[in-house]
Amino acid sequence: MNFTHPKSLVTQQKSNYLKQFLLPKPLERPPAMGRVVEWVILAATFFFLAVGLAEGATLAGKTLDPSGRVVANVRVRLMHDLAPLEETRSDARGQFVFHHLSPGKYFVVANSPGMSGTSGPFRIARRTEKLTIHLRLRISAVRQQVVVSASLGGALASQLGSSVSVITHRELEDEGVQYLFQALREVPGVVVNETGGPGGVTSVFVRGGSSNYNLVMVDGIPLNEFGGDFDFAPLPASGVERVEVTRGPESALYGSDAISSVINIVTRRGGGPLHFSGLEEVGSHLTRRFATAGSGLTRGISWAYNLSRLDTDGLVQNDQYSDQSAFLTLGYSQNPRRQFRFNFFGNANTAGVPGPFGSDPDHLFPGIDTISRDEQNLFGYGASYAEQITPRFRQVVSADVSLNRYFFVTPFGDSYSHNLRAVVNTQSQIALSSQDFFVAGMEYNREQIKNTYIANANNTPFLLPRTSWAGFAENRWVPGRRFALNAGVRFDDILTHSLPPGAFGSRPLLPASTVTEVDPRISAAYLLRDGESGAIGLTRWHGSFGTGIRAPDGFELAFTNNPHLKPEKSVSFDTGVEQQFFSRRASVDVTYFYNRFKDQIVVLGGSLTNLSSFVSDNLGNSRAEGLEVSMRAQPARSLTVLGGYTFLDTSILALNGADVALAPLRVGQPFFRQPRHSGFFNVTWLHGPLMLNVNGYVRGSVLDLEPNLGLFACAPPSEGGPGLPCMFTNKGYTLANGGFSYQFPAGIQLYGRINNFLNQKYEEALGYPAWKLNFLAGIRFELPAKY
Repeated sequence: MNFTHPKSLVTQQKSNYLKQFLLPKPLERPPAMGRVVEWVILAATFFFLAVGLAEGATLAGKTLDPSGRVVANVRVRLMHDLAPLEETRSDARGQFVFHHLSPGKYFVVANSPGMSGTSGPFRIARRTEKLTIHLRLRISAVRQQVVVSASLGGALASQLGSSVSVITHRELEDEGVQYLFQALREVPGVVVNETGGPGGVTSVFVRGGSSNYNLVMVDGIPLNEFGGDFDFAPLPASGVERVEVTRGPESALYGSDAISSVINIVTRRGGGPLHFSGLEEVGSHLTRRFATAGSGLTRGISWAYNLSRLDTDGLVQNDQYSDQSAFLTLGYSQNPRRQFRFNFFGNANTAGVPGPFGSDPDHLFPGIDTISRDEQNLFGYGASYAEQITPRFRQVVSADVSLNRYFFVTPFGDSYSHNLRAVVNTQSQIALSSQDFFVAGMEYNREQIKNTYIANANNTPFLLPRTSWAGFAENRWVPGRRFALNAGVRFDDILTHSLPPGAFGSRPLLPASTVTEVDPRISAAYLLRDGESGAIGLTRWHGSFGTGIRAPDGFELAFTNNPHLKPEKSVSFDTGVEQQFFSRRASVDVTYFYNRFKDQIVVLGGSLTNLSSFVSDNLGNSRAEGLEVSMRAQPARSLTVLGGYTFLDTSILALNGADVALAPLRVGQPFFRQPRHSGFFNVTWLHGPLMLNVNGYVRGSVLDLEPNLGLFACAPPSEGGPGLPCMFTNKGYTLANGGFSYQFPAGIQLYGRINNFLNQKYEEALGYPAWKLNFLAGIRFELPAKY
């Protein structure tokens, strides 16, 4: 059962057995059949040429504020039936245009800081039509968000029953965050745990789930290690357009790892005229950050890039951190009916590991570690092709590859962990009607790991692969404005390849094993009250139910005598109400959630002197339930107020077939590092070129681990341990930050922030001091200047 994410334990192994197949000689095709095939190919060729060369209709418009004045740089999204089709931004005159549209039903959604709006639906009957609309925005706390990770093909968040939060590029910039995990603290139900300063292992827990229960993607590319682990520390905020956080199991869409949430990072895309930007920033502890970005569109080829680097010296000796990140997006589309896209993400970082130099309740700290360091290279590659074959049928094919490689230097010797994942996905998207959208497809997933400590009988690391085939389907039905229903299911056939005998007798020969998992999911939303004017506005109920899975990681497979280890599972539901006030100027959402985790993998028996007695089995159980409250207010276009509170009740349950938990844990004990109470606030005020922001996060006390040895501190001397207490209370804290920016002419902006301005001394993870009061200041530039 994994409640924390220790980076010092990396991951896995296995030697690769190559298979050769003899392909039989194909049967000769009869001449008549050959002519039929030739005619079919010729007809298909003419059909696709006709579709591609057809000019298509045009939809143009202008974005206006409530008084009728032009609003520039508005993000405008075109929806075709129930699915997003294309995105653009309005120019300096507020104008936007969509070309090459097929006949069908469309509507437009738009968002600008402090305002949002919709227009439609309207129907295009002929390819020669040219429609013009005026899209009038209104001051609103409710944004018309299109999310691409909570439903296959993408959907409006208001038409989903799922709990979805979106963090925008503007919010990231106003808060001055350097890394994405800093902004995740302002998502209800999410707990972030950072071990020290920049570069320290950073785990994310969602609704009581373990840190390896979150599927993490960049532009749809899955980045998790073998078995679900992911360290959020190196993910930069620079170059990110938005972050989508879908809370609750999403294995019906994505399979393994999406057991508690899906976190999808969407980078900035190319489009419009040439645009370049950059920043230079300095801060406390000799922190330096640099970034540059650019985008453009030429002859249907769109491109965007972002390069960033951060260096800091940290608090103590060997606490230095340095990382470099890159995003690249390339796209080709002469019309919305045919689109190709390529995405790349890369990060290379190196961090000193001084050890837990803070709280030391058992007096085990040996002193600052001046030797240990770790290096990471994280890369993701993704390509997709979409073809709108008919106005109601769209085929999408995608291929993604991610590599996550660690190298560790310690006083006890060097080690490494190499992870690779490759995913090929094809899906058919069918608009059965303007109210019914159906998606079905297949997916192939190959993941593998090679790790120093996952070795064969000769103590030689080997490659450990796992492959899976999946079939999935989802249907989204929106019969009217009041009701929306979304239902899906996925079948995963997971093959874990055979494992050779382990070193020092730690594992016998384990044969290959196959597990089939079925994960359903259903969500719904209903307008209990439909009205946007007056003090009490729209009232919306939403709820969802689903199951999730996480396949075993490399260590769980390698250190076991059990050939039948299964994925961990969750059964979850949530239900809530969103209430809008004062003509959408304010909105409050209250959601109850319940998660039951079962078949959690625990390790029984064993000691450092008798590795062969370790056994992994699916015996663990736990429960998490709670309440999420979020509020958003927009009293004026210039003032945005956010707030949230999460109540979380977690409990470890008895092992299967027993009335006790795995020692030293107790039945009824709360989860590690997950607070019962937490909350956040964020206030942003704009006045001409000036922006002021103040934000904060409040966390209650948590149950934490002895920082040097963890649970092993409780082990008795007969098992090689010191026999000391290993669980302690880590007190709560309040983190408050404030900042400003001032926009000068010619695209130059000065900004500054003071973090932890209450100068609190706290440790998110026991033994790892966070930075006390610190500052950063910088300059941004844009060419050409913003509108």
